[in-house]
Amino acid sequence: MIKLISSDMDGTLLDSYRQITQVNIDAIRTLQESGVEFMINTGREYQNVIDILGKAGLECDMICSNGSCGYDKEGNLLFEHSIPTETVKQILGVFHESGLVPTPFSQMGRISLLSREELKKYTKEVMIPSMQINHPDFVYTDEEFEDLISQVTYVDGEAGLFDSEHRVLKFISQSTEPDALLRLRAELEKIPGLAVVSTVPTDIEITSSEAQKGIGLMDYAKRKGLVPDEIVAIGDSENDYSMLSIPGIHSVAMANATEAIKNICVYQTRANTKDGIAYIIRCILADRDNFKLT
Repeated sequence: MIKLISSDMDGTLLDSYRQITQVNIDAIRTLQESGVEFMINTGREYQNVIDILGKAGLECDMICSNGSCGYDKEGNLLFEHSIPTETVKQILGVFHESGLVPTPFSQMGRISLLSREELKKYTKEVMIPSMQINHPDFVYTDEEFEDLISQVTYVDGEAGLFDSEHRVLKFISQSTEPDALLRLRAELEKIPGLAVVSTVPTDIEITSSEAQKGIGLMDYAKRKGLVPDEIVAIGDSENDYSMLSIPGIHSVAMANATEAIKNICVYQTRANTKDGIAYIIRCILADRDNFKLT
């Protein structure tokens, strides 16, 4: 019997406007009312997830920053896997050689090693254009842009980061040149104890090797007394691989998922732009004991 759904956000639960549609909201509420638990399992940081769920009027437990930390719906920390300081220094050394810009995330959210003006320039000239390569309709309104810049914690470069109380949970970086990220990835993968993934060719995400969506999901399931056959996991890209490849789990790929993800999943649902989450929820509620897509 299905007792838990673990859902990715970007490319899965969120539409092309980075929002949860009303159709998906209604489906999740119906699911929760039926006694099936719904949880978020995302690369996004905790505060960002809370903001999105708040706008949708939803509450649920969550695994954030690619498995780096987990929280219950009341905001209580369930677990955390930060990157050791010496490893952070090694990561930053690789970035220096690459010429790419690292963005660390801590328990307090996004951190900038750049000044406010430098971050504005980087966001306009690198981050947004990188996203638009894969999602041509992706835009930030002026208000969203200012919100993004204002919600960052600024530190005085690397020295300021190490002098602070921030525990680094994740690094990300973007580039309009995928080959540059591939070279960066090759060097980062030489550092022991790291998990390095890309959701699209123009980004890269770095966490502790203990911080993966699949590891976090199974730790969470153990707390709840659940086994893989009672869990549905849904995703679309490489950072979902670790949870979708868990033996015995009911793995579901979005129609917009990468081919690698589709190849490892048992099922496929509709695209994120066509309320694929609501569709899979309807199928589960139709028969929780013999779950199948219709």
